[in-house]
Amino acid sequence: MNATFTEVLLLTLGGAVGTNARFFFGRWIATHHWTEHFPLATFAINITGSLLLGLFVVPFRDRLPGWYILLGVGFCGGYTTFSTFALETVELMRKHHQPGLALINVVASVVIGCVVTWLAVIGMERIDPKPPTPALMEVAGPETQKEP
Repeated sequence: MNATFTEVLLLTLGGAVGTNARFFFGRWIATHHWTEHFPLATFAINITGSLLLGLFVVPFRDRLPGWYILLGVGFCGGYTTFSTFALETVELMRKHHQPGLALINVVASVVIGCVVTWLAVIGMERIDPKPPTPALMEVAGPETQKEP
């Protein structure tokens, strides 16, 4: 399937806006004291992205595909891929009547995703043993904060 210029433009615009929304919303959440011990920014982004994709899929995917490409694929794809994972899992249950496969998708995605990330981090630490730097959206813990 060849993408048209319009599709590429819609994906690019939606993805750029979604990526910026993720960055600035995540940064805003991470600045709050109540996010110190839980990755609330990522959690909130994943949940709101899933909500948005759920809202976009029904009115746009079949009736207004350009809007779905812009908002559902572009924006939500730039904002979070978790939203697509959630939608595909729901569709395994609802459209394809495969709750077992939906459960396998959830468990396998989470477990295998964490395992391969862990292995990649361990492998990269062996290749480049520098101490890790905090992630862009991490908030410094109390042990690194200076007294006023």
